[in-house]
Amino acid sequence: MYKRNLISAAFLAVLCLNLLSCTREKSAEEIYNEKASGVVMILNEHFYSVTLPTGNTFYFTGIEDGKLQNVAFSQNQIQTAYSFGTGFFVDKYGGILTNRHVVNHYVKKSDVVHYVQNLLTALASYAQERQEKAMYEGGRIYQYLRQSDMSDSYSQALKQRLYELSQEYEEAQSYIAQIKRIDASQIAVRCHGKIGIAYNDSYVTGPSDFKPCTVEKESEDENVDLALIRLSDKQTPEGAAIFNAGIDSMGNIHENTADKLTLDQQLYLIGYNQGIALASTTEGIKAQLTSGKISQKPDQYRLLYTIPILQGSSGSPVVNSYGDLVAVNFAAVSGTQSFNFGIPIHQIRAFLKP
Repeated sequence: MYKRNLISAAFLAVLCLNLLSCTREKSAEEIYNEKASGVVMILNEHFYSVTLPTGNTFYFTGIEDGKLQNVAFSQNQIQTAYSFGTGFFVDKYGGILTNRHVVNHYVKKSDVVHYVQNLLTALASYAQERQEKAMYEGGRIYQYLRQSDMSDSYSQALKQRLYELSQEYEEAQSYIAQIKRIDASQIAVRCHGKIGIAYNDSYVTGPSDFKPCTVEKESEDENVDLALIRLSDKQTPEGAAIFNAGIDSMGNIHENTADKLTLDQQLYLIGYNQGIALASTTEGIKAQLTSGKISQKPDQYRLLYTIPILQGSSGSPVVNSYGDLVAVNFAAVSGTQSFNFGIPIHQIRAFLKP
């Protein structure tokens, strides 16, 4: 009996130690070593097309200060734009969670409509100028011909020129009429993108080093900036960390330390600030770990923390000192690098739920 009690006590002691080790707070270095292998750099190669109601199409790469950038009227001439973000593995089948804006660069249609309206106005003005010049020159030639000998060779050349000017006038008139019939609000704007990822500690020399992915799912709630992408081979690399959001394959939720957030609680973010620029080292690309604290009680959609970030960290996992996922970084407070927002764990679970 005494021996059995000793065995039982030993078993309970081991069980307690195991439970304690599962919930033990970890150092920043421990968290990085455990999680960084599951954090990936995302490359988005993209451009936009605009199709007018007439069927004509032109292309651009972005909008800056209200102006379309790198406008081209042939797809062969377009310069692809590149942007970086962060993502992390959430299952063993190559599923990667990130922000919707990382994989789908939306532009406001109203901004493009404004540009098209200005373009149409400029084209109409140019056609109007051509029409007025043709009318003015044609009028002078007509007056000259009325007072000259219509049989000489110079007069014949002027007649030919007068005919050409009348053609230019009619073409300009037709062009102006076509422009007036175009309703800029009816344009179709489309983003053309190609998504790829690179692993932590891998060597990246160009776009070809990024593994192809497809966008599998995007949140339909505009307040929830989440997207799920998947490796084309649907296989998470062996040894890569998989972040547990507290939801199993059946959709059951298993609460953990991420559900007990408090003000001033320590948090860590692992991501690729400034994309390839900061990540590149002589030993391959490496994600950075930054830390801060919860500075405001979270609401339904946002968790505010003091973790410093730079462009490229969108989609980064935010974990607590136990290594549990608590948020996905998605936005910076304008004018600061020290106050930033993450999408809280309950929204992540709702999005990932089968």
